[in-house]
Amino acid sequence: MSRESSGDDHFDLESQSHLLVKDGGDNGTTSTSGPSHRWRSIIIILHVRQAFISSARNKSLAVDGIEVVPPPPSIATSNTGGDGDGLNVELAIISTSPEVSLEVQSDGADESNKCNKELQNTEIARIVKAKDLNSLREFGGVQGFAEALDTDLENGLANDEDDICCRRLTCPQSETKPPQEGFFHILWNVCNKYLIFLLLLCAVLSIVFGILEEGLHTGWYEGAFIICAIIVLVSVPMIREYWYSWYQPRRKKLSKNREIAVHVFRGGSQHQISISNVVSGDIIWLKKGDQIPADGLFISGESLKSDDELESTIDDQNPFMCYGAKVINGEGKMLVVSIGKDTVWGEMMSNVINASNPLQVQLDQLNSCIQIIGVLITIIILVVLFLRFEFNKGSAGSVIPDLKAKSAAIKEFIDAIYKIVKKPKGKTNLLTSLTIILVGIAEGLPLMVTLALNYWNKKALSGKATTQDFLACITMGSVTTICTDKTCGLNLNQSEVDMLYISGQFFNNESAIAPNVIEALCKGIATPILGLKRPSSSMEDSLLSWASLKLGLKLDILQQECIIVEVKELNFEEEGCGVLMRKDGESVNSSYWKGSASTILAMCSSYYSSEGAMNVIDEQKRVFFEQVIADMQGKHLKTIAFGYKQTDIATLEETGLILLGLLGLKNSFRKSMEDCIGAGVNIKLVSGCDASELKSIALECGLNIPNSDSVVLGENFRNSTHEVRMEMVDQICVMASSLPSDKLLLVKCLKEKGQIVAMVGARTDETPALKEANVGITMGSGSTEMARESSNIIIWNGDFNSLFTIMKCGRCAYENIQKFIQLEFTVTIAWVLINIVTTIYFGDVPITTIQYFYVCFIVAVPGGLALLMEPPTKTLMKKSPIRSINSPITRTMWRNIVPQALYQAAILVTFRFIGQAVLDTTQKVSNNMIFNSFVLCQVFNWFNARELERKNVFKGIHRNCWFWMAMVGTIVLLALYTKIANILASSARLNPEQWAFCFLIGAVSWVIDWAVKSTSDFIADRFHCSNIGSNGMTSSPSSESLINLESPLMSNSSL
Repeated sequence: MSRESSGDDHFDLESQSHLLVKDGGDNGTTSTSGPSHRWRSIIIILHVRQAFISSARNKSLAVDGIEVVPPPPSIATSNTGGDGDGLNVELAIISTSPEVSLEVQSDGADESNKCNKELQNTEIARIVKAKDLNSLREFGGVQGFAEALDTDLENGLANDEDDICCRRLTCPQSETKPPQEGFFHILWNVCNKYLIFLLLLCAVLSIVFGILEEGLHTGWYEGAFIICAIIVLVSVPMIREYWYSWYQPRRKKLSKNREIAVHVFRGGSQHQISISNVVSGDIIWLKKGDQIPADGLFISGESLKSDDELESTIDDQNPFMCYGAKVINGEGKMLVVSIGKDTVWGEMMSNVINASNPLQVQLDQLNSCIQIIGVLITIIILVVLFLRFEFNKGSAGSVIPDLKAKSAAIKEFIDAIYKIVKKPKGKTNLLTSLTIILVGIAEGLPLMVTLALNYWNKKALSGKATTQDFLACITMGSVTTICTDKTCGLNLNQSEVDMLYISGQFFNNESAIAPNVIEALCKGIATPILGLKRPSSSMEDSLLSWASLKLGLKLDILQQECIIVEVKELNFEEEGCGVLMRKDGESVNSSYWKGSASTILAMCSSYYSSEGAMNVIDEQKRVFFEQVIADMQGKHLKTIAFGYKQTDIATLEETGLILLGLLGLKNSFRKSMEDCIGAGVNIKLVSGCDASELKSIALECGLNIPNSDSVVLGENFRNSTHEVRMEMVDQICVMASSLPSDKLLLVKCLKEKGQIVAMVGARTDETPALKEANVGITMGSGSTEMARESSNIIIWNGDFNSLFTIMKCGRCAYENIQKFIQLEFTVTIAWVLINIVTTIYFGDVPITTIQYFYVCFIVAVPGGLALLMEPPTKTLMKKSPIRSINSPITRTMWRNIVPQALYQAAILVTFRFIGQAVLDTTQKVSNNMIFNSFVLCQVFNWFNARELERKNVFKGIHRNCWFWMAMVGTIVLLALYTKIANILASSARLNPEQWAFCFLIGAVSWVIDWAVKSTSDFIADRFHCSNIGSNGMTSSPSSESLINLESPLMSNSSL
């Protein structure tokens, strides 16, 4: 049977197929409201649209050689609803049975279905991201979402591999496992450098040329020396890379997220799968300790709570669940709506730019310069090898004799080159010197920087914090802005006792107080806290800690002896608490009151003196106490008073008390904030709270809010143009009603302005902002696990003062690294100058290879470590933050380096020329004095390097015992080296006068340093005065022209 295809495609809506529309109700009426009605209406429209698209695109088909045209569908609709306003329908398509039938796939229908599905999923994801409860209910609640995602709330997805695979391809997981860097990968990265390649070439040529010139017995020595240098240049970076990878457990932790197991319902049964295999529509079973694997909706459960929100209870009124949060209580089921990059967390993370650490950028720039210097030195080594080979070939008469016909100037030039490149016996030749310098520069500095960072990381953290980034602590020294939320785990009410006032005087030594007053004061502090059935506040904890430390309070003994009879708390305005108690076995009751000083003072009629005598409070004395309280409050101290009274009645009395004393508590959090502001760091309070509440908190913390522009709403900031935001960002002190995305946007804008940003966060939705910031910080157990894993520093005690300590140590570490760089560059430049000049004139250098190794050793190890462990100075945190745009080697450092290097080179080269004649010594004695003088110049230069700016290089030197140990140890080792060299190598011994001359040469470096800094100060003062005269006003010269990158102009007061 066949059917010829006609030229006209007709669409028979009555005879071919029909659409059955059934009444959804039992009584013949149709429900015209509810999400099911809307959803089925949409299905009808989509099916009709797809049917027409399919009909329009059908083509002629051939079956067994017979051309067949499939019959187009016929669509009929009926409505049995009562009011005709809506449709509650059941859909079915029934085809006629043609003589030849064939199911035809329609690409147009598939594309249309896919497009509609994507739009549907986008709308579902939007509702969950916005936590729009009204839209969720209009959609039909969780059941409506389940129908849209083709899943069953009880049985889950059908256990169909094709469907699961299709869902996984539609929305893949966003997390990718970072590649594992193994041994050979790191080895290849370290070796894949021009420097290593050129050195290998030098080693091969040196061995070949050496064997050709000197034979197999000794010709390979220099080549082997270069190979040893290559081994050092390869092995040290590899060790450092492994150290860095070990120091960053965060990357390893995050990579394990893909291996977390979750429980899903598929096909009516429960399965355990990896979190990476979760797809949209899955039904997840969650219990305490589980991580929420995706964005979704709460289905059912009992007491389900997560650690992601302040209102963490998840129920029908708060059904939205976000990826990354952790279940802290209860159990329940959730419907997966979005996974991977489509989650709230994934969408924000896609906007995160993982910029390089500012300090890492600086070190990379410095390392690039070192690599360039290394390549140039290696090229020079190659040239030396070729020239030496040519000169040795021409020594028989092919090169030097030709010079007779040349001019005298050319002959002298060739002679100088010959002296440079020739290989003297028993001395340090140019090739060896260049190789040693290359190793010292290329790896000496990075090694010491690594040691310094490791030391100061331990010093800064002190067991109170953990760093997950090796450079995090030192980066804190560069931070210019800290963004924090009031709910990020910070203890805003941290306090400590600052003053104790009893009977007209303040006490620092509690031993001067009578024992009965101390006993009563201890009970006054402890019993109100013991009588309350609630957990103690941070202020009460600090009071107990102070009383235990200063007054000898034994809280456990007091708990055993005392019987609490009555407890009473005053109202919120009066801020007080009273306890009636008696000792076990006694009948006398004692009333103890603690609270606001003005409230307790009003209850008192007498007071204790420090000697234990009781005195009456008259009107004049009461006014005096009120003035003391006002003075303490004027110093931003929270003033607490303690009252006491013994009575025979079992009633807590509020009058006739004895005033025990006044305590002034300072807010340590406020003090830490003020310290940060004093260090040039801006604090921005960013939270979801309303503006009035957040502004009051900011003022309480000591933040300065100069005008109304300093307080903005997150919505206004978010909706502003980029140009307006960039104008607003520096003025913002408080951002209220802000979303997590607003925090991320704020951090990005601050970084774009050139700020170094530290972000303090606690919740999972803040992890993008934590990762975007230069330093991400979380505070202790109050933060979520994912927030802690995404941060660089975790402060476990939630103390903001710990953050200030880390910042101070970071600045100190950076400054100490600069000191070491100054010392390293000074000795290197001086040695190069000495090498070049003496080699040109004499054909060798006065210092042997072993002696130069010794110089490098004392500069890098004892001297370097002594400088790197210099403690922070009192003025360090009064400077501005370190600017990340500058090089670690500042103009101030070059000002210090160049004169010292020129002095050392000039004095020692001069001594090489005339020292033997002036002092009437032998050549061996002269060379030995040059070596000792060079070493002592470095030792005395340690003092100069301690202060990059100030002239008083001895200030605070007593605080660094390592410095004195390094200096004494180096001088002792120098004397031992000279003695051993005299025995083993027959080098010359020095008499006391010659030793004194060497010390004098070294000590002159102090004079050079003082003169250079004094001259710099004089020029700065003259420049400053000229600006005043020309402009009629005071203006500061550029800090970059004369000083360190973060320091003010030096003054004479620094002496």
